[in-house]
Amino acid sequence: LTPGETYTGNFQLINPADAVDYFYYELRVEPFTTSDDGDISLTTNGDYSQMVDWIELTETEGSIAPNSTKEVRFYIHVPETAAAGGQYASIVINSKPEESTSTNIDIQEVFETAHLIYADVSGDTRRGGDIFDIDVPSFLFSGNISGRASIKNSGNVHSKVVHTFQVFPLFSGEEVYTNEESPKQTWVMPGNITTSSVAWDSTPSVGIFHVIYNVEYEGVNSTVDKYVIVCPLWLLFLILLALILLIFKILWGKKRIKK
Repeated sequence: LTPGETYTGNFQLINPADAVDYFYYELRVEPFTTSDDGDISLTTNGDYSQMVDWIELTETEGSIAPNSTKEVRFYIHVPETAAAGGQYASIVINSKPEESTSTNIDIQEVFETAHLIYADVSGDTRRGGDIFDIDVPSFLFSGNISGRASIKNSGNVHSKVVHTFQVFPLFSGEEVYTNEESPKQTWVMPGNITTSSVAWDSTPSVGIFHVIYNVEYEGVNSTVDKYVIVCPLWLLFLILLALILLIFKILWGKKRIKK
């Protein structure tokens, strides 16, 4: 965005073909940010949500017939005095089931969705931050092998984080899982610390795997390269029991030989 100029944007609302009634909705503008775990949350106004006051909606409510699509248009009027850096707002779409005129359905739920707007105001923008607490657990009793990292954004604009995850069998260089072609991407808001994770959803219940987890942020890469053991608790108990019996047998055998 450039101070003093107006930006025109739009998005589409779709009432799918299998709908049995008109979709009635209302629109409002809210600020948003990301929580510590990366989820989107609506917030109160702050330095990075001034754009809420710059947005003009062309409508605040409406309806869409089944199997129809409607374009919603909005404008962002950027003030001459707008400070450089990130600005964030959401256009929240709220369903209005009480407006339904159909007699053969009974709508009980109200839902909200949102069109998120990430913007940079031109000028003295700063990017930077750190990757820390990056880790892959070495031992799992159950669940999926995963990597986890926290990223701090010390700049004044949002920045992208790229998570790449590779898993290899113990004695093979051929991947059993990788997301290299479509790595997970998350955003870190200015001044925030966000923790994100990536996982192999088809992790077997038993095995030893070589895991390479890489996080890229603002041109800096941080990598964890380690072996992970996956072993359920019951199997671990059986292994320990077998070791105890083996040790007992060896000691008992030495005692008989001594006699």
